[in-house]
Order: sequence, then structure tokens, then C-alpha cells
Amino acid sequence: MNPETQQSPQVTSIGGHNIIGGLSRVIHCNYYNAYLQMTVLLTQDAGKQNPKRLLTDSVTALIHLLQQSGYTRNDLISEFSHCGFGILKQLDENTWETPRSHYGEAICIHGKPAKSCFFTSGYLQGILNKRVTETACKIDGAEKDQFSVQGELPKIENYLTREFELQTNIPEPSTFDTRVDENQIISVVKTIPLHGSEESGLIEAFGAVLTNHFADYYNRISYESYFALRDAGIPDEDSKELFIQAGHVCAFNTFGRVMKSPEWYELVVPMCDTKEDWFHGMIAVLNTFGWGIYRVEKLDPAGETIVRVYNSYEGIGYRRMYPKSNDKVLSFLAMGAVLGLVHLLWKVDIRDKPELTKEFYVEQYNNPENSYIVEQTHAIAAGDEYDRLIVSK
Repeated sequence: MNPETQQSPQVTSIGGHNIIGGLSRVIHCNYYNAYLQMTVLLTQDAGKQNPKRLLTDSVTALIHLLQQSGYTRNDLISEFSHCGFGILKQLDENTWETPRSHYGEAICIHGKPAKSCFFTSGYLQGILNKRVTETACKIDGAEKDQFSVQGELPKIENYLTREFELQTNIPEPSTFDTRVDENQIISVVKTIPLHGSEESGLIEAFGAVLTNHFADYYNRISYESYFALRDAGIPDEDSKELFIQAGHVCAFNTFGRVMKSPEWYELVVPMCDTKEDWFHGMIAVLNTFGWGIYRVEKLDPAGETIVRVYNSYEGIGYRRMYPKSNDKVLSFLAMGAVLGLVHLLWKVDIRDKPELTKEFYVEQYNNPENSYIVEQTHAIAAGDEYDRLIVSK
């Protein structure tokens, strides 16, 4: 089946969330997806944690919710491609393949290469209601990713069991001395066709490979892994840092590539006179990604940079899965992302168009020398109106 022959899914934007089929979707790049998956896999020996099952079954539960809302098998196959995960092809009754796939081509590996398409296995499990196992992976040297349909699928519980509404009365941006027009940027960025191509089912844009991913998939695998590390006795600060670092990697690769792209130089740079303008411009672009609504409260790189996030997808997701927390440091992606944006401008200066290589990341961008720190003072997960992040020296 050609995924382009199916109708594109309808996207509804509410309070900074982009919703398809009743589920929040977020734009993220292959670098973040790869690093986060590796981080989850590193929890293998944390108590009873089974990270491979977590990575697989967490999406199966979401596919079941889409089916309950009326999605057909063809809808799900088409949406897999539209959202940038690749192209699903059935070879026979018990075998599927992805000639190209998001998770089968870009992965962050700790140790030797291994089968890595847990998300695709879980997606197929949801479609087929059968246990699915990856039998060949491009990361492991195969020509294509291949999947085998196994026996009956054990019951997988829905983990979005709590009601928590999005906030709709969100304050307008604060007044800063800048020519950056957020509304204009948002209106133009929303016209960019960020969907999988007919040839590959991948979203290749801004020098990265993107996905329009399930926000709650990220939330589930991140928080369950964090809880497992905490319960295994890993110091809380160390456990959180793993996931904050994933956000930092995301900022370097996604924000960095956006701010080097022709689209950025055509749309945003003409509005910019200073690094602060670049910061406001990237916040405007970010507010199209489905991550919530980011509002700059204070911008003083010599002192404190403060950002509020209304309807942060992490905070909203936490409240839909778990009781209200007493912990206010739970928006790991947002913390890493805001810290990373400050680093892109006041640590390495993305305006110089450096090559965003792994070596540059380690040697300069992530070097402890001249780095900033990030803290979280307010959290939707803890009952606050917004997440509030402070970046300082």
C-alpha cells in the first residue's frame, strides 16, 4: 500500500499541543530518539525493569487507543509513514518489513550494534494484536528491518488513566526589546510540510530526520525508567541527569540544525539584531512543535534566563499517568532543551555555523568549562500552573 494514497490525519492544535486521533504528538529528531532509547536500555539491571518490553509495549497501548477511537488497520499503516517512522510492508502472514525506518537507521549505541526497532515492533503489535519480534535490523547489518509475528499478545494495560485538561487561557509573550514577530514565525512554520515522504516514509528536514511522535510514548518510557533507577538506589540527581542530557542532545541537534537551515535564515534572521533575538526566534519555532507553549520570563545570560512552559507535554503526560507529585524537578526534556538553547548562543555561538558533529558536542558544547546549569522551580506534575526553568552560571 502506498501511504500517500491515504488521507493525511487531521491535526488539532490546542494550548500548544498538536493532537491527532486524540493523542498529543510532538516533533523530535532522530538524535533525541536515539539517545533517549539508549538511556532507557541502560536501565536493564535496575530492579525488575525490562526496558525492551517497555520500549515495545508502551506504543502498543497507544495504538489500541487509536483503534478504540475508530482507526482502521490501513489508517495506522498510513499514519506510521505520515508521522515519519518509515514504511510498513507485509511480506506474508507472519512477516513484515520496513525498507527504511526512523529507528532502523539512526541510533545511539552503547556497546555493540543490536536490533533496535522496539517502537516498530510495538506499533505492529498494536495493529495485529499479536506479539511481534524484530528478527533483522539495519543497525545490526541487515539490508532491511524485518519483523516476525509470534503468538498471542498478553493484555497490555492503558496507562493514560487519569483526566487532566489542557490550559487554554495562556498569557501572551512578555514584552521584550526585539523585532522578532512570534506570530508571523509560527504562521509560516506551520505551512512547512513536515510529513513522511512517499519514497521513504521519513521526514528529512533541517538537516535531521524528524518524527511527529507520541508525546505519551516519551513520557511513559522516560518516567518508568526514571522510577526504576530511583527504586534501584541510584541517586536521584544522577537518574534525572540522564534524561535531562537527552534534552540537551536534542537542543544541540534539532535547534542547532534549525538555526543553520536556509528556512531559518530566510524567515527569522532578518528579524534579528542580537543573540537575544535568535533566542526569541527559536522559542517561536519551538512553539509549533507540540511541546506546549514556551514563554520567556527573563533573558539575561550574564545572570538568569527564565522560561515558563504552559501545557508542557511532560507535565500534562505525568498528570495523565500518575498522581500529583511532590517533586518539582520532572520536566527533563524541557530542562535540557532550554539549557541547550542557551549553550547554542552563549557558549558556542550557533551564528558562526559550526559543524554539529559528535566531537564538537563533546569537546565544546557539552564541555563543563563555561557551562550553565538549569533548575526547575515549578512543575505541572506537582500541581503548578506551568513549568518554570531557570538557566544560570
